[in-house]
Amino acid sequence: MKSISDTSIIKQFTRPPDGKSQAETGSISTFPTSPLDMPSATFESSLKRREENHRKLIQWIRKNLEPDVHYGRIHIAEDCSYARAGIAHQCRDFGHYSGLTLFKAGAEKILGVMGLTAHFPNLYQWEMACLHKQEITQVLLKCELKTHNGTVVAEGSGARHIRQDGWNLNTSIKMAQKSAMIDATIRVAGLTGIFIKTNRHTARNNLPYDGVHSYNLPSGEPCHHSTYTDAKPITEKQKSLIIRLAGRKGLTTESLERLVQEHFSKSMKDLSRIEAHQLIQHING
Repeated sequence: MKSISDTSIIKQFTRPPDGKSQAETGSISTFPTSPLDMPSATFESSLKRREENHRKLIQWIRKNLEPDVHYGRIHIAEDCSYARAGIAHQCRDFGHYSGLTLFKAGAEKILGVMGLTAHFPNLYQWEMACLHKQEITQVLLKCELKTHNGTVVAEGSGARHIRQDGWNLNTSIKMAQKSAMIDATIRVAGLTGIFIKTNRHTARNNLPYDGVHSYNLPSGEPCHHSTYTDAKPITEKQKSLIIRLAGRKGLTTESLERLVQEHFSKSMKDLSRIEAHQLIQHING
């Protein structure tokens, strides 16, 4: 049996014309290794298609993602008096908030419409470490976004020190997964100009993040310097999202109401939009 490299078909596509090398002829390889090796018309067509598809995706995000539910700003000033008192959501200093951040619920919605699923190829390593009773102080996970046929189209990473979660390893793993998935989603959809990838050291004391205005995305409560004492009531979208997330976590209607009573001392229908956002974050872990 001949080696595959000796077959006539392979030789036909790998042998330089007239026995001359590529350097001598100045020709382009039969199998391009760079997009710039594509024919000009094909390359131009691909650019226009991708640009149009990206514009359509931004329009869909603007229409379907809700501020403070699927994305928003996070209070990052740890020395703020409101943060020390445990009521950071009442802080009105815009400089204490991060740039626009994509939340897990928003990333899941984007991946769903793009037909992609998240996989964590190195998660088993942490599982094995736990089974062998190795001491774990920090978690670093990689997320791969795959199409329905298993093709990897983007990667992301997320890290977490268990000290950040009260030395709860389960919570740290979930937080690292969420961070990695959001990172991969921003990469695959080209959303770096809209959402930041980290919440630290991104506070601004001037106008809201410029990327918001270029894509006409609502910038969330902190951008408008709104007061939280007269916060708007919970929206129907938030109610539906809370019920859906609670169902995934195995919570019944009664247990969900008890959870709301424990955290806010009120019924879910009486929650404000900010409190609903906090509840969504709590359920997401």
